[in-house]
Amino acid sequence: MIYALFVATVVALALLYKFSPTRKAFMVICTLLLIVFTISAFIHGQQSRRAQITRAQAEDLQARQKIFGDWYAAYQHDIERLDQNWQRYHNILDGLSTMDADSFNAEALWLRLKELEQDSIDEQLKMHRLNAPPDLDADNRRLVEEVIRKTQRYADAQTLTISMSTVAANPYGGQDLDSVRQKLNDIMIRQSPEGLFTAQEISAIRAALGD
Repeated sequence: MIYALFVATVVALALLYKFSPTRKAFMVICTLLLIVFTISAFIHGQQSRRAQITRAQAEDLQARQKIFGDWYAAYQHDIERLDQNWQRYHNILDGLSTMDADSFNAEALWLRLKELEQDSIDEQLKMHRLNAPPDLDADNRRLVEEVIRKTQRYADAQTLTISMSTVAANPYGGQDLDSVRQKLNDIMIRQSPEGLFTAQEISAIRAALGD
């Protein structure tokens, strides 16, 4: 557009020079046209710079959305594993609550808890290797770091509960069903972690990224 205006201005000047009654009138008209051209060029330049900034901002936002999206997808997979372990723990205790003395197998119970304990430790260690994406902007990275801290505390408490239950269920002390059931119920009530509440941080990140 600015180039078309420039060509039109040159043509107009040629015609004005030919048909202008006096040199003074021609100079006045030239001055006015120069002012108009300068203003138009300035406005066009401002619009181009704003368009470039807007595109750069959009590209940066899309990049940050992808960075967080990739991290969050992997994080959700890890959380699913934590949930699965915790569901297994409750299934063991639920089964124990409906078991009778004749079907109670102390060693089988202990082996199930030992296996679960190892799986829980594996997930706990994985949670402590989590890091916020380094390429995410500082404000959102701090929110991700808070999500990680909450998740690590939750995984620690979960593993501690399962480990204490495993120790309490050791079959080599000759414990009967009622004794084991009471111990495990007490541990579950006292040691079970509170829920993992990260919705506030995740919502803040999504709002900041326009996701």
